[in-house]
Amino acid sequence: MLTRLNTAVAFVKRDFLTAVSYKSAFAADTLGILFKCITFYYIGEVFESAVTGALSNFGGSYFAFLIIGIALTDFIHTSLETFGTSIRESQMTGTLEIVLLSPIRVPHLLLYSSLWSYIFTTWRFLVYLTFGALLFDLRIGSANVLSTAVFLILTVLCYAPLGIITATVIMVFKKGAWFRTMISATSFLLGGVAYPISVMPDWIATISYYIPMTHSVNGMREALLNGASLSSLTADIAFLSVFALALIPTSLVLFELGLARTKKLGTLTQY
Repeated sequence: MLTRLNTAVAFVKRDFLTAVSYKSAFAADTLGILFKCITFYYIGEVFESAVTGALSNFGGSYFAFLIIGIALTDFIHTSLETFGTSIRESQMTGTLEIVLLSPIRVPHLLLYSSLWSYIFTTWRFLVYLTFGALLFDLRIGSANVLSTAVFLILTVLCYAPLGIITATVIMVFKKGAWFRTMISATSFLLGGVAYPISVMPDWIATISYYIPMTHSVNGMREALLNGASLSSLTADIAFLSVFALALIPTSLVLFELGLARTKKLGTLTQY
């Protein structure tokens, strides 16, 4: 157990040192979030009166509705990109085969290589909320911290397997952007990120029910804006939990199969 913890810390330290070596990147990233918050605020000012009825469950604020949805999509982008990026960079630097031949098990390798990305994304999520609360009257004073944390974790557990499948596609076929784009676009368009599900046609709303993002953003908004407890969000929690439990082992099996295939064909280090 201690060895695994030390290994995880080593991976985080490596990625952290790499990130901080580009000092201007942190400032630019924070400034970028501020600009996005300003943009979303004035978009909300324009459209809020037109969608007030559809936002009644969230205090009628389109800015609050939108900023939480956008902030949460960072976790989706991280989940879909971090594993594939790690695989591609290791292929290009010639270290993939060495790492995979190490004593670290594949599931642990995937977990450790993504830790820093999720830590950084969590920081970005908090920056979104901080700017929103301090500058644009985002009212999250009654937020339920436990519910918020649970939905962050469940969102990661649902989309990380899709990221692992993306990494598998990249490893086997050397191209995976199409799969990542498909998942990301579907989640954004049908998951209720920028507009309520209630404004969609009924048949599209039915499809959106089976998309994890729909339940993630609903639970997150309820937790942050309404202070909803876990007991009042059981339907969303149940869906996300079942989705994650089904997809995590499936993604790991697919990754192992992809790894075995590339080893057999001798294409593991090709990109």
